Amino acid sequence: MQNSRIVLYASYQTGKELPGYVRFALQHLSETPFRIVLLTNKRELSPETLAFLQEHDIFLYLTENHGFDFGMWRRFLKDLANGKGNFTTLSGISRLVLMNDSIVYYRNRFQEFFDRAERSDADAISLTQSKEVRPHLQSYFLYLKPEALGAFYMHLLETPEQETFYDVVHRLEIGMANAFDDAEVRTEALYPTKQNALFAYPELIAAGAGFIKRKLLQHRFSIKEKMFFIKNQSGDALNTNYHELIIKSGFAPDFKEDWLPSPVAGGIRRTADRLWEKPLALILRSLRLGRPCP
Repeated sequence: MQNSRIVLYASYQTGKELPGYVRFALQHLSETPFRIVLLTNKRELSPETLAFLQEHDIFLYLTENHGFDFGMWRRFLKDLANGKGNFTTLSGISRLVLMNDSIVYYRNRFQEFFDRAERSDADAISLTQSKEVRPHLQSYFLYLKPEALGAFYMHLLETPEQETFYDVVHRLEIGMANAFDDAEVRTEALYPTKQNALFAYPELIAAGAGFIKRKLLQHRFSIKEKMFFIKNQSGDALNTNYHELIIKSGFAPDFKEDWLPSPVAGGIRRTADRLWEKPLALILRSLRLGRPCP
């Protein structure tokens, strides 16, 4: 019998092994009633990795590295539409969950997420929502019911693959909100936040949500992205020690602390960043208040 409930987990990696946090997510996702598909870039995988995927009945879909996660999802679903799937068809999907490795899940709450999404009156559900440009669900986690699938397929398959991350966000993630509006698809975030979700992870960690944006752990932001934090008066969120917050909050017994990605910038670079971030924040605050700059 075909499984009509599918999770597509997109992951770009360079090595033969899967990072511990990816294996943690895949293993516990495989414990749910959903069929799990790992979509990842074409490369040689280690025998241990292949054995892990086989042990947990995870379908492997190797594809080219183009178009980011939306590109991987698009190519897989297009293959299903063309009859190339060997365990389901596009029309046979009743629930589609889209995920990617930009989020580190350090607690096993996947079945709870799915149950809450299923109980929701919404047709398309994410964990968080962004208000940038226009309110839209964040695409690192999307739980789509039949009422949302048609609009999603049309939007995904008719929008060309994008070359840059920001084009993906604007044309595919934010554009999807417009497609959902046109089709009267109801949406909901399971963890609504008063501020932009990117700035709210201290709040989400304290609430026990059990997930975090990987870039926050790695402190992997361009100058433009750092300016975004500062302009939104969220410099503290940029420089928070998220490793420490997660350790204090607690992670799953089978999640290892060293699976949390480490900062890519050294201590000297981070100290130098703070030297210009704080004065800039004070200047921007003075300008907002109409006061002379300090």
